Amino acid sequence: MITSKKTKSTSATRNALLEAAARVMVAHGSKALTLEAVAREAGISKGGLLYHFPNKEALIAGMLQQLIDEKTASLKHELEQDDPPNTPGHWLRAYIRSFENHNTHSGAMQSALLAAVAENPELLKPWQEKFADWQRLIEASGLDPAIATLIRLALNGLSFAHLFGLGVPQESLHKQVIETLLKLAQE
Repeated sequence: MITSKKTKSTSATRNALLEAAARVMVAHGSKALTLEAVAREAGISKGGLLYHFPNKEALIAGMLQQLIDEKTASLKHELEQDDPPNTPGHWLRAYIRSFENHNTHSGAMQSALLAAVAENPELLKPWQEKFADWQRLIEASGLDPAIATLIRLALNGLSFAHLFGLGVPQESLHKQVIETLLKLAQE
């Protein structure tokens, strides 16, 4: 497949806009996320932003899709690094490591999820669908489905602790929790 310079430039501009949106939200909160603020942060005109994202919902949807794409790529990478695919827990261990490597408690994640909930909860639908797919794969990982689901829910809880600043464990304990989850995914 041949990619033109215009496509690369469009993609780079789109990514710069998504990063600018995350920076606006991290610095000023979800209420500050306006098309004008994002355009200013990205250093382009509002018309340039509207070319890529016709409205605020499209911008937030773009932020969420970028996160799904990054998480999916991280998961694919981790799947390639783990034991053979037929090993019980293979998919779940890759999921745990991708959680840690993708840094799901980053400012961008917080920004996109909070913006979606504040703007229009329907924007979470792609995330809900992706999590439903992952849950099916977790249950089919060859481990006890209850244990496998418990591991996913523990990761979600860890992410939400970071997201909302609720009893965030020290880094050393965080690492111990991840190691414990990986051990559980071996059994």
